[in-house]
Formats: sequence, C-alpha cells, structure tokens
Amino acid sequence: MVRIGRFTLAQRIALALCLMIFSASCAADSEQPNSLDSGSQPTMSTTPALMPTPTTSPLTSLPGSTTTSNTSDTTTNTPAPIPTATTSGTPTTTAAAPTTSTTQPTPATTPPSPLPATNAVLDPAMPATSAEFEALARANTVASITVRRDGAIVIASASGTLLDDSPATPDSPMLVASVSKIVTAVGIARLAEGGALRVDAPVPWAAIGLSPHPGWIDVTVRELLDHTSGMPVARTSWFEGGGDCRGFLPTLLTSAPQSHRGTWRYSNGNYCALGLLIEALTGQALDVALQALVFDPIGEAGLHASTNGLLPTDAPHGFDVTRFSRLGGAGTLVVSTNALTAMTAQLHPSDAATLRAPGIFVDQYGWGHTGTIDGAVSCLWVLEGGRTTVAATIAGIIPAKGGDICDRVVPAVANDLGIGQGRPVRTP
Repeated sequence: MVRIGRFTLAQRIALALCLMIFSASCAADSEQPNSLDSGSQPTMSTTPALMPTPTTSPLTSLPGSTTTSNTSDTTTNTPAPIPTATTSGTPTTTAAAPTTSTTQPTPATTPPSPLPATNAVLDPAMPATSAEFEALARANTVASITVRRDGAIVIASASGTLLDDSPATPDSPMLVASVSKIVTAVGIARLAEGGALRVDAPVPWAAIGLSPHPGWIDVTVRELLDHTSGMPVARTSWFEGGGDCRGFLPTLLTSAPQSHRGTWRYSNGNYCALGLLIEALTGQALDVALQALVFDPIGEAGLHASTNGLLPTDAPHGFDVTRFSRLGGAGTLVVSTNALTAMTAQLHPSDAATLRAPGIFVDQYGWGHTGTIDGAVSCLWVLEGGRTTVAATIAGIIPAKGGDICDRVVPAVANDLGIGQGRPVRTP
C-alpha cells in the first residue's frame, strides 16, 4: 500500500468523515436561538432594541403648547428694501403638520401638563421652522413665534402659561427687550410722516424738557436712530439703581458727545431719548403713544411698557421687570409676536428713510433687531424685501441671546422657503 505523508489514504478518508460529522453538529448547535457559543455572532435586527425608532412630533403635542394661527462682520450696511403697505390676510385654521426636531431639547424633570391647542395655524411646508419652535418651547417657560408671508400668517404658535394661568398664545404680550427699538423707530417714522418732526433736524431738547451740554445742540434725530450721536454706552448702568429713562438720561448728557460721534456705537441712551421725544410730541406716555401711532392703525392691541410691572395676561419672567425702566424706548416694551410681525408686514414705503442701517441690523436675509435682557430674549427679522417677516420671543434663557434665536429661526424660515443662505452674517 502506498503511504501519503504520515497517514495512509484510508486513514485520511476516515479523518475527513469524522471532521464532516463534527462540523454538522457544530452548525446545528449554532442555530439554536439562545446559543452562547463563543464562535457565533448574534444576528442584528434592522432596528436594534436599544435604538428607539424616530417619531415625528406635531407642535400641538408640546407640553404646555397652544398653537395659533452681535457679532460684527464685513457685510454691506445697506438694508433690504422696506416693504410696501399690505393688508393683513385672515388666517385659516389648519391641522398641525407633524415635524421632527433636529435639536434635542433639555429634558424637564417634571414635564408640564399639556394645554389644549386652539386656532392652529401651521404650514406643513415649513417643517424646519416648526422644529426650531418646538425646541424653544420645550426649553423655556413661555415661547412664541409668528411668521407672516404676503401679509398672511403661515405659522403662529405659543407654549406655556401666562401669569393668570391661561395658555399663552401668539397674541400674548411678552417682554421683547431691544426689539423695542424697532417699535420706537416706527413711532418716529409715523411722527415724521405726520409732519411733527424732521428726522434730519436737530433733536428738540427743550421740547423734551432736557438741558444737555451745548455740544448736543446740533445732534440730529437721525444720529440717535443710527447710534452715531456720540452717546455714552453706560452698559450695566442701565440695569442698576432705580429711576426711569427721564431721570437717568441727563447723567449721560452733562458732557459733550463722545469722540465716536459720527460712527456707530450702540447705546441704549439713543433710544431712551427717542422715546422721550415721542412722549413730548404726543403728550402721552410712550406705550400709549406707540399703541396709537403704530398698532391701532393695523388693528393690533396689547402693547404696554414694563415700567409699572407685568399684567396678568403677560408671560411670566421670574423677576422684577420694573428695574428695566431706565431703558424707556430702548427696551421696556411688552408686545406679542403677532403684533410685531403685523407691524413689519405693513410698513410704509417712506419708512425706509427712518429704518435703515446701522440703526437696524442687516444680514444676507434682510434686516431686523435682536433683544436680550435677563430671561427675556427676542428676535424680529424681515426677509425677502418685506414679503416675509418673523418674530420669536422666549421667557427663559435657552438660548441666552436674541442673536442666537435669530441664528436658529431665520435660517429655518429661509430653508423652508427655499432661499437658505447659511448662518446669518449680521452687521453691525
């Protein structure tokens, strides 16, 4: 018999048969459902048990939700055109469109009880905007957003509870911080249109009841609007101590305008002075005058100042808002997102002479303003040359700045409209 290697041919055949039997036994064992054989790998399902299946979340399902219908950069200082006056359309109630949030909100330890949803106005073609609102709503005590296009509401939603325990709506007044400056500027525009003042004329300090340093005599209303008057910045002084705008502003006018006059230097003092000018020319408190000048003509109500505190129908802010009284026309207004967008959707062509950069902020999408005060954060922006306007306001701290809200909401609106151009590059 011929030997092959160390084994005979018969031995090799026998060995092969043994290996085949052993392999079959192992294969049968590995197919058992609970096998812990170290040589076998568990079969992964297409959706692992520990990976929850993504679900969509309509705005109406938010806890406590009621849905109704400065970084400086080198971009141009020419604002988008001021829109022509339009007639606000009457929104039609529609069902909420499901949206999936791309931002994970901060989980609450005890979620608030859901509030009933009423008068839902939601555009299913705007999922990115809806998702951003959902994130704001889950992270803050109260949140509100309104988007208008061609004069009609396409999104109007609010979450949370007001001081009187009623559900917040997009008509609920909220402290809007420096977004107040846009409202004050529109009030100045209305007075200019009525012939009560000239924007390029010197500020009538005597009519306001102030006697500033002689260096302020030739400072114009335009310079106040543009933050080019040389007004001291003062920074934290606006939020410390008692007193109101009229009592505090004279302390900034005892010396001549500072050396930065003629260049942009953001100061609340400019708009504090403009608010006092409105009061002087109308004989009314600032909020009463602005309601009559700006909001009554377009059928919007509810504007008031935080000087005397909040009303039961306002959003809670968790602190004494009267300490912001020094800001006056620079930051004391309490107004709804519905009213803000109605205002910017129905501006007059002549308003471009007043609402211009650098008094307003501009970016690649359009123009507007941001607002930040402790626990009150706001964004108001105008896109598409006035065709679209958005306002978003929170009572809370997430995000902490009005510019951050604009950075989230404005691109979302633009992406939904098919005009997205990336993160806003805002100036000044």
